[in-house]
Formats: sequence, structure tokens, C-alpha cells
Amino acid sequence: MSSKRSPIYIKHILEPGYRFTKKHFLSYMIEINIAHAFMLAHTKILREQDAMTIIQANQQLLITGFNKDYDPAYEDLFFMIEAELKKEIGEELVGNMHIAFSRNDMDATMYRMVWRERLVDWMILVTNLKKLLHNLAKEHELTVMPAYTHNQQAQPTTFAHYILAIDKHLERDLDRGLALLTRINQSPMGAAALGTTGFPIDRDLIAKTLAFAKPLDNSYDSISAADYMLEIASTLSIFLSTLSRFVYDLLFLTTNEVDAIIIDESLVQTSSIMPQKRNPSSLEHTRSLISRTIGELQSTSMMTHSVPFGDIVDIGDDIQPIIEKGYSHSVQIVELLIEILSNMTIRKDKLFKRCQEGFSTATELADVLVRDCKLSFRQAHQLVQVYVKSLANSGKHLQDGNAELLKKIAKKRFSLEPRLTEEQYKKAIDPYQFILVRSVLGGPNPKETERQRIQSAQRVEAFIRELNEAKNTFRSYKDELRNRII
Repeated sequence: MSSKRSPIYIKHILEPGYRFTKKHFLSYMIEINIAHAFMLAHTKILREQDAMTIIQANQQLLITGFNKDYDPAYEDLFFMIEAELKKEIGEELVGNMHIAFSRNDMDATMYRMVWRERLVDWMILVTNLKKLLHNLAKEHELTVMPAYTHNQQAQPTTFAHYILAIDKHLERDLDRGLALLTRINQSPMGAAALGTTGFPIDRDLIAKTLAFAKPLDNSYDSISAADYMLEIASTLSIFLSTLSRFVYDLLFLTTNEVDAIIIDESLVQTSSIMPQKRNPSSLEHTRSLISRTIGELQSTSMMTHSVPFGDIVDIGDDIQPIIEKGYSHSVQIVELLIEILSNMTIRKDKLFKRCQEGFSTATELADVLVRDCKLSFRQAHQLVQVYVKSLANSGKHLQDGNAELLKKIAKKRFSLEPRLTEEQYKKAIDPYQFILVRSVLGGPNPKETERQRIQSAQRVEAFIRELNEAKNTFRSYKDELRNRII
């Protein structure tokens, strides 16, 4: 058969697939061999001595590794490992190792074993990012800045309030990740090709031995499932979409016109002709990598649709490199962003000045007219709208106005006589005052953002405990398999 195998097929498909599988899945394949042999012994399908010989040969393979280049005489890594084991323990034992065992359920199982670990590692990285955001929120509880809607200055907020909004998105990403972990961590082993087996195997035992929560309920589903792969891609894509919006804002704040964030010298690049340039290239590269990675992850949908419902390479060997690339780039993005955020300087004075120079406190001025001067909100809204337009047409800001001017417009345009003092006016247009009076649940008041931050930090600690427990579980089963005896 090997003499008839196409060199082009080998070059473009079989050899790259072999290298990828060996790099990412080798140890998991061997662990499955050990767990399966252990189960065959406990169900009396194999003699204990035979099973022990199989287990020891695989344990030795875990220690020594398998560093051989691809041999076209074999189809893939599965058969090359089988050939290697035959040299050690003979063809009969290796053949019996595969009783009630197929590449189908082994592949489906090793994919889940890899991705449950990758998912946990990604979530731990997200908790690190969240901790950094908490530190920034604590530092900037009173860093007043303009918030934007429709790319136009809206109302004052604080950098802490803004950062904690990003943080809440990441919290939901972690919620999605943990929910996904429960769906991934179910064992396909025992499904065999797709219809299980006539041997009296124990699917619960092999699931437990490989640290799965339970076996998958349906054997056809076990070898056909691709939805969890789409969930991995979707969870990462949602996460990256949030980061892309965050990076967009950071880039805006670094512009010369805004000049509110200074990227560290180690993370900027200069121009070949303009000596004054401090290009925030690290943020630009991060944004570009996000776009590229979302594209990679979205291609998983194209890989999984319109393929037969069963074991097939589209949702097996071929989709794994795509998800792996999207995952690896997602990790790089988080690491880059952590580095940028850890070394940037926020110019509090610039952000505050932006609030003073605009009309972002106009809402509070209207609110004061309602609370203290007893106008209806619609009356107050219309009055302030005309007042703001009058100032803007004269090239002025709220700081340039006063209570008397507002009252003149109120009387002339609306036949209203609000009893607004100059002190009330100055207080209403003060960005700090705007922040302080907005102390309701979820608002930017420092006491409220402190509550949000502390609550989020507590949730992070709960996430970390759960993730460490999962990580320890996935680590400890490996140690047990390496020392497994019947």
C-alpha cells in the first residue's frame, strides 16, 4: 500500500498531519492506551499480566517519547505507535490492546483531553487580565473622563467605571468557559467506531481513569460531535470582540488630539522620516492580530457545516490545526495587552480637561433644573438643549456660561423663570460633582465602583479556585497513569 501512496498526498496531508498530531496529541494517545488496557483488565476481557505488559510498554513510551520522522509505510501516528509497541511486546498483545477500541473514539477523546486543558489555561490567563483591570480601577476611581456614545462625547465617567465595564465582559467570558468545560469534559471512549462493542467494557471506569466527569450518553454523538469545537471558537471570538473594542478606545486615547494615554517607550515605534513620531504600534499589532484570529476562529463554522454526521476528517484531523492556531493567537493577544496596560501612563489632567471643555455635564444641569427648580424634565431638557446650542454657536463651553444667561434664555424662549443660583450652576457643570451624585447601583461614584471592583475580585478568586482544581485534576490523572498498575 505504501508504494502506491501519492507523494503529493504525503507532502500536503499525511506528513504535516503526522507532525501536528505528534506535537499536540502524542501523550494523550498513549494515556488512552494505558487507561483502556487498565479497563480491559478490570472487566476480565484481558488477562492481568497481558494488560500489565501493555501498560508498562506505554508507560515507557511516555518516558522516552517518540521522536521518529514520518514513515510513508504507515498512515499516521496511530499506526506508527502501534508498530513501535509491536517491537516491544509483540503483535498479539498490541492487537488485543485494541479490543473494543477504535481510532474514532480515541481521536474524539484525545481532542477533548487537549481542549479541556487549553480552555482552563486560557481562563487562568483571563483571570490575570482581570486582576490587572482591578488594579487600574482601584488606581483610577477618581480619574474623571468623558464617555462616548456614537463617537460623540456623552457624559463624564471615571476610568475605573470604564475599566469595570470591560471587566464585566470578561467575567461573562469566564462563565461561558466554565460552562463549556462541563460539556467538553465527557468521555467518548467505548463508542468504538460509533456503535460501541459486544465486549462487556466499563465506560464509566475509563472515563474516571482519564479524569472525565462521565461518559457521553450516545455513542454516535461521541464520535460525531463538533459543536463543542464551535463553542471553543465562539467563546474565544466573543472574548476577542470585546478586546478589539477596548483596543480601539485605547488607540483613540493615544492620539495627539486626545493625548490621554502614553504608551511606554518599549512598546512604540518611530518613523523613518518624522523624528517626532511615537507610533502606538504595539496596540496596532494587537488590533490586527485580533482581526486575523477572529477570522481563523470563524473558519471553524465553514469546516463543520455540510459534512456527514459521523467520524470524518473535516471535524477530526483537519479542524484541529485551525482551532489550535486561533487559540495560540488568542493567548498572544492577552499577553500583549497585559504588557501594554501594565506599562502605560494615563494623563488624568487631560481627561478631566476634555470633560470641562465639552458639554458632557449638560445632563446634570438639566437634572438640577428638575430637582431644585421644579421644572419638568422635558422643559429642562429643551431649555438646556437651546442653551448649549447658543454657547456652541459662540465657540464657548459650559464653563464660559452662567446662571443668568441660562435664565435669560429660559424666559425669552420658554417663558420660564427657574430660580437657579450661580452656585447651583457651577456645581451642576462640575465633572467631579457629576460623578459623585451618581451613586446608584452600577454608577461611576467611587464608592460604587469600589463595590463593583471588590465583588469582581471575589468572583475572580472563586474562578481561580475552580480552575486550579480542574488543573490539578488533569495533572494528577497523568501522574497516576504513569505509575498505574493493575
